[in-house]
Amino acid sequence: MAFFYLGLAFLGAVAPYSFLGQFFVSSGFNLTEIRTQMWASPVSGYFSLNALISLLVTVIFIWNEGRRQKMAGLWLPLFASILVGVSCGLPLFLYLRRVFLDRKELEGPAPEPVPPKPGK
Repeated sequence: MAFFYLGLAFLGAVAPYSFLGQFFVSSGFNLTEIRTQMWASPVSGYFSLNALISLLVTVIFIWNEGRRQKMAGLWLPLFASILVGVSCGLPLFLYLRRVFLDRKELEGPAPEPVPPKPGK
């Protein structure tokens, strides 16, 4: 399952950027035009707002779940979510989490502490 998530993270980075690349070829790096097109119609506004809310939820989930599990490297899926999008950052986090949990499972439970010997 881990490599399935990794594949989705790759697809989630490449596919959206293929469309953004087409925009940059036709319009250049024009942030004003990007903002204008994001909110140009009710449909584009729907998808833009949906993506922004999903980004917020994903960032909160990655941060909380990653800290709860005591995972290292949370910056990578957070960075991917913000710079690429939820389509890359969430499956990347799920991949890292699956690898982390599999490793933890292989290590087994922590050994019981040895109680001190009385009277010494």
